[in-house]
Amino acid sequence: MPVARLTSFVLLVSDVAASREFYTSLLDQEVTSDLGGVNVTFASGLALWEREHARGVIHGGAVEARDGDQHVEVYFETDDVDALAERLRARGVTFVHDVVTQPWQQRVLRVLDPDGFVVEVAEAMDDVLRRLRADGLTVEEVAERTFVPADAVRAVLEPGA
Repeated sequence: MPVARLTSFVLLVSDVAASREFYTSLLDQEVTSDLGGVNVTFASGLALWEREHARGVIHGGAVEARDGDQHVEVYFETDDVDALAERLRARGVTFVHDVVTQPWQQRVLRVLDPDGFVVEVAEAMDDVLRRLRADGLTVEEVAERTFVPADAVRAVLEPGA
């Protein structure tokens, strides 16, 4: 049994309602608990906590923001990066960058949530492997392009082989 298991991660936000709306309406996150609007938990493990309330609970009172308080990226995967990009654009969400292909061939976009946290949304790596294989690449070529070990590529592309 591991000493610790990640069960959730929390963003300390300035406006829980605005952040809840962002994550539920744009990224389809399902709320599993809402503690009086100061703490919201989603089925995915993401949670939101009103920043000043959280700092009071954690530190016993008001604490000044420290360097690095917002150096966080929240990562999601989607089946259709392009459709989600259009949905986000239509809602006026601020883009860090539009859909790009990373050096490991994964298509991703990055936006800012209401508190300025970077939210990355990407195609799943298993889908990347399948896409490259469908483009005619060998297992070894897929591994080389994605930096995923050939055995791991084979496990996805040739299950049970």
